[in-house]
Amino acid sequence: MTISITVRKTLANGAAVLFWVVVWQLAAMAANRTLLLPIPTPADTLCALARMAVKPDFWLTVGMSLLRICAGFALAFAAGALGAAASAQWSLFRRLAAPPIQLIRSIPVAVFTIVVFLWVSRPYIPSVIVFLTVLPIVWDGVENGLENADRQLSEMARTFGMGRWEILRRITLPGIRPHVAAAVTTALGFAWKSGIAAEVICRTEGSLGDLLWSGKASVSYDEVFALTVVIVACSTLLQRLSAIGRERGGHDTF
Repeated sequence: MTISITVRKTLANGAAVLFWVVVWQLAAMAANRTLLLPIPTPADTLCALARMAVKPDFWLTVGMSLLRICAGFALAFAAGALGAAASAQWSLFRRLAAPPIQLIRSIPVAVFTIVVFLWVSRPYIPSVIVFLTVLPIVWDGVENGLENADRQLSEMARTFGMGRWEILRRITLPGIRPHVAAAVTTALGFAWKSGIAAEVICRTEGSLGDLLWSGKASVSYDEVFALTVVIVACSTLLQRLSAIGRERGGHDTF
């Protein structure tokens, strides 16, 4: 039963993607009749992707962008979770932390990238931008989860002799998981958007963003579209892996 549901869901998602690929093909064919620079069709994009895929340097570039973005995300998740826990525990810390978190939340990625560029080496800028983008999202998610936690249940468990670690593992973490899961899903999307944007703005060497800029500068729009497909695929893969990890974590907790 579970397998059939999964298969049906996969087929439905595939059909939806195929529908939009057909729309893309028809729209490009209609528009290219009047354009001097034609819009790449799905076939053009696939050919460009095939050309890039046979180059070992291309996959190294994909791996480096993944590493930068994942490193920034991991650091932001750790810092956001610890900061939110401290904020929920101490009101003074919450008041002191509120202004910088609000400032980080309000500043656009492009402005952050230019400012960070003044003090941080170019290869590390995307990770820093991802960190600053993800930090307030994770912070808010964990803090909201802790604020909405069932404190009476924790007190009852403590009364019956349950230790702090058991309370954390069996009550606190399951209670905040929906909030954290929503924050992670949102943060992963923003991490990719901000990380790739930082790579483009700073022309980070050996990055997908730099390849995007080079494709645009050389009017190789088929490569730009192909790189966009790769970026979307990487983001989708990470979100899917995150969802699988959450599902397994939920089963392992109890």
